[in-house]
Amino acid sequence: LPREKLRKDELIPEEIEGIPTDVVEIGRLRALAVYAQRYRPAPCGVSTSRLDESAAGTMGWWLVDEDGQLYLMSNNHVWAKENQGQRGDPIVQPGVLDGGTEDDVVAELHDFIPLDFTGTGVNYVDVAIATPLDMAKLYTSIMELGGVTGKRDPEQGEQVCKVGRTTGKTCGEVTDASATVQVGYGSGTATFEDVVLVEGTDIVNGGDSGSPVLSSDGRFLGLLFAGNDENTLFVVCKQSRIESELQSRLGKKVWVLIANAWPPFFREVEVQKVYPSSLEVMAMSLNMMVQFMSFNLLLALITYIRREALEKDKGMIV
Repeated sequence: LPREKLRKDELIPEEIEGIPTDVVEIGRLRALAVYAQRYRPAPCGVSTSRLDESAAGTMGWWLVDEDGQLYLMSNNHVWAKENQGQRGDPIVQPGVLDGGTEDDVVAELHDFIPLDFTGTGVNYVDVAIATPLDMAKLYTSIMELGGVTGKRDPEQGEQVCKVGRTTGKTCGEVTDASATVQVGYGSGTATFEDVVLVEGTDIVNGGDSGSPVLSSDGRFLGLLFAGNDENTLFVVCKQSRIESELQSRLGKKVWVLIANAWPPFFREVEVQKVYPSSLEVMAMSLNMMVQFMSFNLLLALITYIRREALEKDKGMIV
């Protein structure tokens, strides 16, 4: 605003202690890489990558197959290097870009749906799955949102939320529940059909790829895999497409895991052990001794009174 339109209490002095001041418009500020830290157990919605790439995406959610095997999922371009990945490739949390090392390996790449860059083929999902190495180091819950209460595909006009490595929890409106888009990758351009467009303000940024997208009542809707340069729109592959594509790829039934839970670390309580001092131990020991002696005295008194009563009864009988 021009200086003449400001109140007196809103004006910044032209100098403070001889140092000139100025007001510079820099726009809206927000935190970057909200969930780029190392977490143990590691929940979904946080930083992840391959061990051999200086990159960072987002750990999505869980799947389970007909044999009871659990898998983590994210995008092909996050974990499978745009079709270049091999089974057994190590997956880290956090991503290498956020400091992840070989000590942070939490899973191994199991499989992925290949992306078609020919221009003639059609893609429905950008997804890869990984086998967890130690469930004690992982959490079946999503940062800020908690667990999953059910699953379905997104509906036109509804409000949905995602949690990602860079922008954390953001929400927007489904503006197209079955769109056809072209997405640019390092390996080329891929055409996608029957994907979902979500629009809002500052709802996505680089590193959010793989984010789980949920409805307002906690149902899993799909995975975020692309966004625009203005950070106002992201693209989601549907949960039904994820299941059907993976079932065809693996040759077995695969489902999105339904597992409700508290948001990670939401109910943590710090527990501190308290050890008594030597004087407190002596005082407690003395108190116990006094109570023991008092009990013995009371017992002796009762015995004496009872004996006297019996003797008196005998005298009366004689």
